[in-house]
Amino acid sequence: MGSKRKQKEKQKDFKKAKLKVGKTAQKADNYTDTSFKSKTISLPGQSITNVHSSKDLQHQLSLTKHHSSTARKEVLISLTQNPPSNPSSYKQIISSVTPLILDESKDVRLEVLNLLKECGKSQPGLLDLHKRTVILFIISAMTHIQPGIRNTSTKFLDLVIEYADIKSYFVKILKNIFILMGWPLQNDSKSNSVSITSSSSILLGTNTKKARVDHLIALAKFLQATLFEQEVEPTTDYNSDAITTHPQSRKYLIPNIPQAYAPLKLFVNEISVGHGNLGELQNLDTLTTEDLSTRVNVMNHFFKDKLMNSLSNLAKEGGEVGREATRCIQILEKI
Repeated sequence: MGSKRKQKEKQKDFKKAKLKVGKTAQKADNYTDTSFKSKTISLPGQSITNVHSSKDLQHQLSLTKHHSSTARKEVLISLTQNPPSNPSSYKQIISSVTPLILDESKDVRLEVLNLLKECGKSQPGLLDLHKRTVILFIISAMTHIQPGIRNTSTKFLDLVIEYADIKSYFVKILKNIFILMGWPLQNDSKSNSVSITSSSSILLGTNTKKARVDHLIALAKFLQATLFEQEVEPTTDYNSDAITTHPQSRKYLIPNIPQAYAPLKLFVNEISVGHGNLGELQNLDTLTTEDLSTRVNVMNHFFKDKLMNSLSNLAKEGGEVGREATRCIQILEKI
């Protein structure tokens, strides 16, 4: 009898209980209620709102020196799409990505361009603050041994012209444009014999047609930004008739030009106008070109005739190259 009773009790454990309508199954003795609701989730050491913590940013910037071009490209895309909210972080970004202007990969260079554009839009004045370093690498790219790096150098020049003041680098940039385009800087037969046109295959033979068009577009923007007065939008809505000043008041105000004593030949370097030889061109590197009159004089005495001759040769080719060369000629004729 005892053994039959035990067998029936064991069989009960494997029988499925029939439930009545509206009745729920009886919960087991070891049942634990795990149903709960949470409105917030805490992630220690992470922040959803602040994507770039200091450690995360340092890690990403370290990847800009990665041996793989794909890794460098991806980290640049990440920085462009998720810019840091802390303005002080942009200094580290500029210092880390600016050397990539000389990167061997074209995709990496273009992503650097996009990142610098984003920095210029989100942080006004940032590129102007770091223009010395950026222009240094742009000039290095314009005279680089690899043609691909030379071809994209003027894209960065366009960017700097848009977001920074480059008047103090007028001579250096203009001389490197001559080197980039293969134009002679000396008015002698020897230099003319080795001058390079767009149809030549010497040295710059790999300079594609599209690259030449980009160079000429950048040259036109450069001439327009440095050789003409830039219109400044008024910051107030005051009626001009409501404010009156004495006609001689401007003589006693702080000058609004960098070299205020240039007419008196004080604190300025004199331009030695000669035959435009190489020695005099090298001396221009120490010249301060903050004033518009100084830049115009340098252009007229040293560069204008050489530019007009080289651009005239390109204008004869027609097409996009000829059209952009003609545009540059028209700008020079307005000086």
